Amino acid sequence: MDVLHSGSHKILFGSTAYPALNQLISESEFSKVFVLTDANTRTSCLPPFQKYIPQANRWEILEIPAGETFKTLHTCLSVWEQLSELGADRKSLLINLGGGVVTDLGGFVASAYQRGISFINIPTTLLAMVDASVGGKTGVDLGPLKNQIGLINSPEMVLIDPRYLETLDDRQITSGFAEMLKHGLI
Repeated sequence: MDVLHSGSHKILFGSTAYPALNQLISESEFSKVFVLTDANTRTSCLPPFQKYIPQANRWEILEIPAGETFKTLHTCLSVWEQLSELGADRKSLLINLGGGVVTDLGGFVASAYQRGISFINIPTTLLAMVDASVGGKTGVDLGPLKNQIGLINSPEMVLIDPRYLETLDDRQITSGFAEMLKHGLI
């Protein structure tokens, strides 16, 4: 299985993912492409991503701090300001390369910026691969309340590359397996 369809978007796996991303970008005439990472994924996942997609070396990289405590409107404001300063417009694309915080927050940022720009999720944790990056759930936390502000808005596509799992520690893998078990039980 290389492709699944989830509503209005495709979820691509393994070897089909990067050629599909290249094709979408070449055919869509995006004015600018931005990649959102957190501090962890910028170090461990951005270099292989840029190897698979060489033109990504020319795209603007936006970085947020790592961790759930930064999944806030304050962080969104920072990303919106960066997008604005770097000339993002209605025809820009935001690629969210990271775990659940990056895909949730990045999807929300894209959905609200200039009333909505296109975005793609590339989850880098098992939990994000099975939950956060698919289904169009976007959002941020409101104080201690998880995912209280957000929208349902589907990405252009989701790319699942299991090679990113090699960057994770055992705790993060276990967390992803627990989420898969929870979905199975539900």
